[in-house]
Amino acid sequence: MANNGPYLCHDSEKTPAQAREHKVQRARELLADAGWLFDDFVNAEMRRVLTSDPDDMTTREIAYNRARIATELKAGLAALVREDEADARRKERRDSVREAIHGR
Repeated sequence: MANNGPYLCHDSEKTPAQAREHKVQRARELLADAGWLFDDFVNAEMRRVLTSDPDDMTTREIAYNRARIATELKAGLAALVREDEADARRKERRDSVREAIHGR
C-alpha cells in the first residue's frame, strides 16, 4: 500500500545529519507558522473543561488530555529547536577554540 500522507524525513538517501536538520527545520517552520494554533487549541480545550458539567468526567478528561498532549507537542518541538541552537553554539565555540590553539 502506498503512503499517500505527508512526506516526513523518510528519505533513504539522506544522511542522519541531513534528516535531523530537516526535522529541526520543519519544527521551526511549524512553530513560526502555526505555533499560535497550539495555544488556541489548548485554550479551547481548557475552556471546555471549565464550562462542562462537573458530573461529565468523560468530556472533561478527554478535553484535558487533548490540551495536555498539544502542550507537550509544542514543548517538544521547541526543545528540538533549542537543542539544535545549543549544538550550533557549542560547535561554533569549539571551532573558535581550535582556531585559537592552532592559529588558523
